[in-house]
Amino acid sequence: MSAPIDVVLQRLDKVKAAGAGKWKACCPAHDDRDPSLSIREAEDGKVLLHCWAGCDTESIAAAIGLTIRDLFPGSSMRPVSSGPSKAARELEATVISIAVEHLRQGRQLSAADRDRYETAKRRLGVAV
Repeated sequence: MSAPIDVVLQRLDKVKAAGAGKWKACCPAHDDRDPSLSIREAEDGKVLLHCWAGCDTESIAAAIGLTIRDLFPGSSMRPVSSGPSKAARELEATVISIAVEHLRQGRQLSAADRDRYETAKRRLGVAV
């Protein structure tokens, strides 16, 4: 069984070390382009998450297919999935659908919308 920190870090984007037992990453609970999520492994092995944009820990965990309980060692964590959670896949599919419909109608996507569209495609591994 993997340590909670390993499971969490594997499911995040743009993870970078920020010191001993500390990392930064893009928050999966909101459209984050610049990493605003602080991750820390406590001495007892629990994972501490703090989004500087204000997302709560439960939303962050849910966005990567985990529960609060999964952030603690010895929990009965589900095996690491090979991709995003069902909720994350549905969200990304919705983003793609909206963008494709706009493009089909001949509308331009703003730079931010195009970036979000590309992120959704990358996360789902699709070429639209």
